[in-house]
Amino acid sequence: LRRCFPELGRIVVIASAQCAAAAEAVGAEHIDEAAELWPFTPADCQDCGCPAGWLFQQLLKLYAPLLIPGLAANVLACDADVIWLEHAGRGRINFFERDSNEGADNGEVIANFCTFDSESCPPIRSSVDLHRYDAFVPEVLPGLQKPRPSKESAVCHHAPLQKSVLEALLAEVEERHGQEFWEAFRNAARSCGGRASEYELYHSFVRHRFPNLAKTRAMPFAVVADWEGALLAPPAPELAFFVAHSHLRHLPAEELLDKEGVVNGNTSMEVARRLTQRHDPELSAILIRSGMF
Repeated sequence: LRRCFPELGRIVVIASAQCAAAAEAVGAEHIDEAAELWPFTPADCQDCGCPAGWLFQQLLKLYAPLLIPGLAANVLACDADVIWLEHAGRGRINFFERDSNEGADNGEVIANFCTFDSESCPPIRSSVDLHRYDAFVPEVLPGLQKPRPSKESAVCHHAPLQKSVLEALLAEVEERHGQEFWEAFRNAARSCGGRASEYELYHSFVRHRFPNLAKTRAMPFAVVADWEGALLAPPAPELAFFVAHSHLRHLPAEELLDKEGVVNGNTSMEVARRLTQRHDPELSAILIRSGMF
C-alpha cells in the first residue's frame, strides 16, 4: 500500500496479537482484534450460516473508522488478501477526491468505489456476488436496495469509507431496529443464511442517502491462487490489484478453473480463456479473432 499510494496516512492492521510483530516490521500499526474497544466478539457472530470470523471481520471494518482513535475522516478499508500493484498507483488511483465544483479547499470529499457488473465479470465464482447479497441490504434497512440488484456488485475487496456516512448508517439502523448496529447486522445475516456483505450495505447506503458523495468505477483486478506467480506473469495488462484468497492457494488446477479470472477486464478474452483451458493456446486466439465473443 505504501509503495503504491505514498499519500496514504496511517496504515492500521487489525488482526490477532500474533500478527503484531509482522505488521510493525513493515511500518504499519497493529490493533488487536480482541481489544476491548470492539463491542462484539467472534462468539457474538456464531450460528449465522457463515464462519463466525468472516462476519466478525466485516463488522471490524465498519466500526474501525469510528472507534480507532485519531483516524482521518476518510478511510480506505482493505481486505488482507488484496495485493495492490505498483503501476496502479502510478496511474493515479484516487480513493477520495474533492468536488471540483466547490473549489479545492471547500468542496465535499467524494469516495470512488470499485464495482463490477454482469457484462464485466467472466464465468467464474465472483459472478455469484452479483446477486448473492441482494436480500441482505433490505434486511438490514427495509426499503433500501442495491443500486442495481443482480446486475452490479460492490464486493471488490476494498472500500473508501467516510466517518460521517458510517455514523448516519449506524444511527438509521439502530433507530429502525432498536438495537446496536452490530446486533442488527448479525441478525440480518442469520435471516439471510449467512449471505451478508458490509461492502454491499455501505455502498447501497451511500449511493441512496448521499449520492453526491459517491462515484463508481470499474477497476480491473484478478482473482488468483498463486499471487507470486501472477506478479511474474500477470494474467492481464494494467491490473489494479490481485485478490489472493487463502482458500484457493492449495487447490489443484482442476478446481481453480472456475475460480480464477480477471474482473473488469477484457471479458471476451476471459471467456475464451475459460473455454480453452488445458487446450492449445492458439485455440484461444482463434476464438477471440472469430468474433464469437
